[in-house]
Amino acid sequence: MRYFPIFVDLNDRPVTVVGGTEEALRKVRLLLKTGAAINIIAPALHEELAAEPRVNWIAKGYHAGLLEGAALVYSADAALNERVADDAKALGIPVNAVDNPDISTFIVPSIVDRDPVVVAIGTEGTAPILGQGLRARIDAMLPQALGDLAQAAAALRHRVAEAIPPGNRRRAFWYRFFFGDVREAFIAGESCSYLAGVENLFAADAQAPQGRVAFLSLGSEDPELLTIKAQRKLQEADVIVHDRAVPQAILELARRDAVRMPVKGELFDGATDLLLTEAKSGKLVVRLSTEVSLEETVSVAAEGIAFETVPSVPAPKAAEVIAFPVREDIREDILRAAS
Repeated sequence: MRYFPIFVDLNDRPVTVVGGTEEALRKVRLLLKTGAAINIIAPALHEELAAEPRVNWIAKGYHAGLLEGAALVYSADAALNERVADDAKALGIPVNAVDNPDISTFIVPSIVDRDPVVVAIGTEGTAPILGQGLRARIDAMLPQALGDLAQAAAALRHRVAEAIPPGNRRRAFWYRFFFGDVREAFIAGESCSYLAGVENLFAADAQAPQGRVAFLSLGSEDPELLTIKAQRKLQEADVIVHDRAVPQAILELARRDAVRMPVKGELFDGATDLLLTEAKSGKLVVRLSTEVSLEETVSVAAEGIAFETVPSVPAPKAAEVIAFPVREDIREDILRAAS
């Protein structure tokens, strides 16, 4: 990863755009979705830029001093791109020269906007059409009201923080909120059903949390052979008890704040005690190993702890070479035809 993805707060911060043509207009249209103060340096302005009240036309001629204080700089003037990029770098200001990533310090991804939900897709400048295609697909997947749903969730955050402790219980609440009946009611505009659904979520959480264990067996070291259910369990887990031999690429699929506990992957290596202790404290525990241990499952079941096994797809076997018989009396004719 050459470009590290971040989201920059531009609210009430100045952004300077050098250039007043169609290329500059495209960047300004994007900036208008933020709360930035937009300053333009250009000898002339596109008519849409000139008509936009949030655009400040600060100068017709360029010099480096005009960049001072800017949070970001865009250069959309081919004749000035290198000079603007050098000046911005000297001032320590992130700069994007349009269509010239080699002299830029940041690039602009393809964006799906459901404010405040924003999805950014980047290809590090290598395949912009691919980024645009992915953007179109994701855009079609996300309902237009998704941003409003996020705002509704923000209004509940204080109540949730007071009523539901952090960890798996709070994550489970938000997961049901965003991906269950509550979401469907909100998207459909059914306000009564939405409010009733929210109250049902709080009532369901009032019950004592029950710990459980998911045994995930790995059929191979290839993370792409994990089932969708296995990936979901890794994302939901509070604790992951895993064999030391489990590849890092598979562990990377887990939630970043999940506690990871490596064990030797041998009988009586302490894994059973870890599973019982963590599950009894009300946590979702994932046991990640090459095969499910009968001793571990029996121990968990004996303690009355709910558990499930989640297999993964086994590694495909190498294709066998099938030798077809060839009649000896026509072998020479076959070889001659092949040559």
